[in-house]
Amino acid sequence: MAQDKAQTFEIPKTCKAGVVVNEGPDFYVEVQDVPVPEIGPTDVLIKLNVTGICHSDIHIMANDWNMPKMSDLGTKCSGHEGAGVIVKVGDQVKNLKPGMRAGYKPVQDTCGVCELCRNGNECYCPKAVMTGLMVDGSYKQYIVSPERYTTLIPDGVNDYIAGPIMCAASTIYTSIKESQLRPGDCAVFPGAGGGVGLQGLQLAKAMGLRTVAIDTGEDKKKLCLEVGGAEHFIDFRKVENVADEVVRLCDGIGAHGVFVTAVQSYPSSISYLGNRVGGKVMCIGLPPAGTHHVDVDPTHMCMKKQTITGTIVSSMADVDKTLEFASRGLLKPIYTVYPLSQFNEAVQKLKRGEIAGRAVVDFNQDSSHSRSPIGHVNTSSSRASNGKQPAVEDDRSDEEALLADDPLDPDLPEQLSFKRKPKASASSFGFSRYFPSPLTPSSSHASPSPRSHRTTPSNGLDLNYLETPGSAGEHTQDAKDASGLDWHVEGPGRRVGYDDLTAIDWIFEYAKERQRLRYLYTGTSGILGHVKQLADASQVWIILVAAGILSGGIAAFIDIASDWLADLKTGYCRNVDGDGRFYLNKSFCCWGINEAQACHDWASWGSAMGIGSAGGRYVVDYVLFILYSVLFAACASFLVREFSPYAKHSGIPEIKTVLGGFVIRHFLGGWTLVTKTIGLCLAVASGLWLGKEGPLVHVACCSANLFMKLFSSVNGNEARKREVLSAAAAAGISVAFGAPIGGVLFSLEQLSYYFPDKTMWSSFVCAMVAAVTLQACNPFRTGKLVLYQVTYHSGWHDFELLPFIFLGILGGLFGGLFIKLNMGVAEWRKNRQYLKGPVREVVIVAFVTALINFPIKFMRAQASELVHILFAECADLTEDTLGLCKSGKANTGVIALLLVSSGLGIILAGLTFGLQIPAGIILPSMAIGGLFGRAVGLSVQVVQAAWPSLFVFSSCEPDVPCVTPGTYAIIGAASALAGTTRMTVSIVVIMFELTGALTYVLPIMIAVMISKWTGDAISPRGIYESWIHFKGYPFLDNRDDNGSSIPDVSASHVMTRIEDLTAITATGHTVGSLRELLSQHRFRGFPVIDNSRDALLLGYISRTELQYALQTALTPPRNLAPETEAYFAHQPLSDPTTSLDLRPWMDQTPMTLNAKASFQLTVSMFQKLGLRYVLFTDRGILKGLLTKKDVWYVMEGMEDEREDDGRGGLGEGRQEDEEDEQSDLLGTAEEEHAGLIGAHGR
Repeated sequence: MAQDKAQTFEIPKTCKAGVVVNEGPDFYVEVQDVPVPEIGPTDVLIKLNVTGICHSDIHIMANDWNMPKMSDLGTKCSGHEGAGVIVKVGDQVKNLKPGMRAGYKPVQDTCGVCELCRNGNECYCPKAVMTGLMVDGSYKQYIVSPERYTTLIPDGVNDYIAGPIMCAASTIYTSIKESQLRPGDCAVFPGAGGGVGLQGLQLAKAMGLRTVAIDTGEDKKKLCLEVGGAEHFIDFRKVENVADEVVRLCDGIGAHGVFVTAVQSYPSSISYLGNRVGGKVMCIGLPPAGTHHVDVDPTHMCMKKQTITGTIVSSMADVDKTLEFASRGLLKPIYTVYPLSQFNEAVQKLKRGEIAGRAVVDFNQDSSHSRSPIGHVNTSSSRASNGKQPAVEDDRSDEEALLADDPLDPDLPEQLSFKRKPKASASSFGFSRYFPSPLTPSSSHASPSPRSHRTTPSNGLDLNYLETPGSAGEHTQDAKDASGLDWHVEGPGRRVGYDDLTAIDWIFEYAKERQRLRYLYTGTSGILGHVKQLADASQVWIILVAAGILSGGIAAFIDIASDWLADLKTGYCRNVDGDGRFYLNKSFCCWGINEAQACHDWASWGSAMGIGSAGGRYVVDYVLFILYSVLFAACASFLVREFSPYAKHSGIPEIKTVLGGFVIRHFLGGWTLVTKTIGLCLAVASGLWLGKEGPLVHVACCSANLFMKLFSSVNGNEARKREVLSAAAAAGISVAFGAPIGGVLFSLEQLSYYFPDKTMWSSFVCAMVAAVTLQACNPFRTGKLVLYQVTYHSGWHDFELLPFIFLGILGGLFGGLFIKLNMGVAEWRKNRQYLKGPVREVVIVAFVTALINFPIKFMRAQASELVHILFAECADLTEDTLGLCKSGKANTGVIALLLVSSGLGIILAGLTFGLQIPAGIILPSMAIGGLFGRAVGLSVQVVQAAWPSLFVFSSCEPDVPCVTPGTYAIIGAASALAGTTRMTVSIVVIMFELTGALTYVLPIMIAVMISKWTGDAISPRGIYESWIHFKGYPFLDNRDDNGSSIPDVSASHVMTRIEDLTAITATGHTVGSLRELLSQHRFRGFPVIDNSRDALLLGYISRTELQYALQTALTPPRNLAPETEAYFAHQPLSDPTTSLDLRPWMDQTPMTLNAKASFQLTVSMFQKLGLRYVLFTDRGILKGLLTKKDVWYVMEGMEDEREDDGRGGLGEGRQEDEEDEQSDLLGTAEEEHAGLIGAHGR
């Protein structure tokens, strides 16, 4: 800060000051204009440029030291770390002049004549005037200081450094000096990673001492060794006995001096002296009165001449000496600068323990952003896990504060992403901090009272999870537990509803269901009991039957509506010589008319407009075809955007993720069902290269979800929900293909995560009911469940195996390349800058598609109609409108057109799948496969017709068609579908149900097998798995046996280690301190340990359960006070009615593994057991944790992204910001009027 050279200054009548308001626990600082004080004849007036904020200020303003209140002494402004310039001097001042730089200290003045003042201990003078308590302190810009007690600031020390030196650095210097340690002695600093501890390390090094730093974490180790200059660093989480390690490093005897700035280290500090004769414990940090004690063995103290002493603040001489160290560059404090407008924010952050190092307020800076001078660490956005108020030079907050900005702002309204955030800037340190409760002494020298931590906030280790921006929410949730059962006896505990986009606890859900059934069967008897049991067992079947009926009805509606809308693009039905009506599609309009006759009731748009020329009619039909196509597609996209964003795409990737145990709210809600149904009719009718088969699976699951809400025993259990959804998914494929058995196998092969035998039976029932309903509706009036059901009357020949194998290769090539094309388009679309809005994208693609479709007869037809014609035998086609049954050389032109159509179809399907409309990929894949399959079949037919006498055709009978091109089309469709989805058995069964030709099962199986092998060689993931990966859903496939993607390392290389966790100790908490912990951290859950030294694992508590338990404890009927004791272990001695037992909400039997277990074993447990997290221990001692998302990151090869969060490598956790907590999983009542939650504000 530049020194003002002027000798005279204009002094205003008022100045800015941070005035303390509402003195007490809820105090705050308000910037006000106050009068500039008058000076006496021996005083100087200092205009402060900066003021430091000390922990003792917090205690004085909170009045928790049992001292007189500021207000009782007439003081309005706290503070005692000021630095500025002298602007006025009194008449009798001789040695100071205006323009000199000066500091303002914790003691304003003393008597100057007592023995304490004469021997350099003036800060203990009984007449000492305490700054900020007895007189206004440095929170006021203009302050009065006596000449003889004013400290001059040397050149080379800026005000940002000089202000905190007035108290913080000079106090630790005084403690080191008064310890009388000599060069070469061992000085131990517990909590050395904090701001005061780091300054102590630097000063001790400069004074020739051998320094030992005690803290935890690689980041603090680096800070202590590189910034503090420590010779040794002890990580108390990795060392079995810290005291023994200290003794070993200190000549095998013990420390000469222990300098305690973190109050939690007091109980164990005496043990660090070991057997050192004359060892000293120097007490520096001052906690609130009566909260911390040091228990000692007087015999040991006498035998070893050990002492415990303390210091409060420094003398004038010590301040000058500390400034000298700073001017020589030997002291490099860490500080944060706040503008005047953020005075209260800075104070409150320090009060909550969210600032590392020292906090400085600049009176001359009134901007809205804090800043840090070059070369020093800016910690303006750091957060700590402990809300306890630090004392004078209490280094607890410094020790615990994170030196990195929070990577996620909880208020950002951005879309959910499971991808890692960009790496933290180089100007911030990504240090994770361990926040222990008072350490248990490592020897018998200290044994703190078990009740001594009653008011200590929750403690733990800091584990950062990636989540999405959002709020933990203030909403309480209904407890989803078996009420009436005692969890202590046999219950799995109590839980609340899962947050959006979190994993469910399969083990807990199944345990809860078993408990419910035991209660049901043991609590009922007689006829009424049997009726209740029967009613309970019937609930699932009622849901499945109702869902099957609704799914079949919706499928019939979609078939009828989409056919009518699609035909509307080419004309309309009028009443000329029949019973034509406008609401009839072309097929029904011309019903009963011989194909050889003209249908006068159906009119093209050109004819309806009276255009006589064929060319004119063609142009009009072309234009209206395009307009209707674009209109239908735009309407479908608009509905999705406005009413339910989850109705887009096929929905199968999300269903796989939900069935895998992940929570996606609103995905299966009522609005999603309505939007998907109407949007699917419009999208299919638009002529885009998409299908309705995949979306029908989504529709069926939505139907089941609606009926599940009627039965609480099903709706209240997330595992049972997924069993029902798995069965309902089979109904979707059943009505899509008219293949109920294929639907069951599809659910088994493609969707279901856990598929018990009873679920297979449920799937069969639901699929059968859906198929029967669709058959009863008979939407095509042909008795067929789907339009492209065909029947074959001929078999196949041996020579056709080669073309079938070739089709399998083509199908695999198509599938692998199509997936790469589609994913490339999706990536490009995500990064595009000029296509604004999903509706505009859909309109452009629909326009291009219609432009291409109309001139090409194969592409103009609806996909289902095209597949039907491609599959059919020529004998069954009464009219060959597409020219597929021409013979001889006439076939060559058709073959070329088929190949061109398939090529264009691949491109258009790649562009379409992924647009913001309901769209499936199954039927387009079948259509493309049918096109190139029919082309291959026609090619074989041409060759056989040209050279019938070749030996390969010797099995052909004369005068009988030898080759059936339609069978090639269906085998091509099967191979293309296998290449795209990587399904096998279900495809074969579906094709068999479509054709009823058992003889073609073997060729289909061969083609499907080869297609899958070929596709896997090109792209290891199917289309649905690729979209799951693209969208970042944490889906772990329990059928994935490919071990190559699993690193061959132990779990300890991947887990989040204990020093990076936020663990909660079993006791020593209050309700308020735990709420403070939740407000400071957005983690999904917390391991519970016995104490911070032993770290013996007791269990795990989820954030939602902890928040719900605390909320209900503070509200009627309990109405507990925030200072009420809360515990996770034994019942305390206090009245249980006035304490909070959190054991019912804790998972007391979490899944654990030894830290040396292989990562492959860990992955297998996550996959097979559906775990949310695994805790790693060593003989019961907590070593680390892995969540499902951690495993997913590693499995997806995203280790680098885990490192990019600025907190280290694979072992680092990720910060997870919370969504609003609601009790329902798959949709709530609010979902009827909402789309995505929080935009994905999580």
